[in-house]
Amino acid sequence: MAPEYIESGMITPKLDVFAFWVVLLELLSGRKAAEMNAEGEELLSASIKGVLEGVNVKETLQNIMDHTLRAEYPLDLAFFMAQLARNCVAYDLNARPSMSEAQISVTKILSSSMDWCPPN
Repeated sequence: MAPEYIESGMITPKLDVFAFWVVLLELLSGRKAAEMNAEGEELLSASIKGVLEGVNVKETLQNIMDHTLRAEYPLDLAFFMAQLARNCVAYDLNARPSMSEAQISVTKILSSSMDWCPPN
């Protein structure tokens, strides 16, 4: 759930952006939106930030991608989707794009994927 809703019950279109991209992160990673680990609850929306802020970003991204995809996806496009997801699940709702801005970005990524050929 979006931070602004948890903190104040505020409902805005940016809440929908947050929620939609959490679902897409679940699809990309094969993980649940919130999971318990030794340190407590880990939110998928927070972990994507850590992945994209470290070193060897693309290698780290491959490690969180759903392993059932068997690396049969264009890594560069997965990286662009992850960057967009990070922006869409930003803590500050004003830092998130609108749904139409996100849709335009996804359309560009999809268009780029049309040239990709899966490995044999």
